[in-house]
Amino acid sequence: MGKKLFVSNLDFDINVDQIREMFSEIGATVSAVLATDRETKRSKGFAFVEMERDEDAVKAIETLNNKVVNGRPMKVAEDRGKTGGGSSAGGSAEGGEGGRRKFEPLPPIQRMQLFRRRKKLDPFIEDPTKTIDYRDIAILSKFLSDRGRILGRKLTGLSAYNQRKLTKAIKRAQQVGLLPFANV
Repeated sequence: MGKKLFVSNLDFDINVDQIREMFSEIGATVSAVLATDRETKRSKGFAFVEMERDEDAVKAIETLNNKVVNGRPMKVAEDRGKTGGGSSAGGSAEGGEGGRRKFEPLPPIQRMQLFRRRKKLDPFIEDPTKTIDYRDIAILSKFLSDRGRILGRKLTGLSAYNQRKLTKAIKRAQQVGLLPFANV
């Protein structure tokens, strides 16, 4: 089972073949991947090398760590994966491939309803004897805000049909002078 190594502080002009050549002098390498930028295709300055044997990986860390390549001291360490923790002695059997975290289900959170929404029912559908008339100012003023604006359907709870009828009745009452116009 191979051991993955993280190689950092590389020169930007170095390529995969040079990395593979350096590590193959110490022991057999399974793979060598150099991180490159998508747009510029230039090296990002780090690479991942997988050694065939664990002993070779330890030897590579000892010999190549802080070795100066193209004027920069190369850093070689064991790959810790994305989680940041060290891998176990058996490779990546515990955390999954690439150091992925193990799924831990959380206890379900009970949803608490902070504001209980009261469903407003259309009073004109409930009571068929009620009608929308522009002369009935007591009913029309219930559907006006403090500033005199007509409330929306979410606030009134009316059906679209009755909301249109109510809007027409309020506007008619405002034109006749029974209700004041909206204060802006």
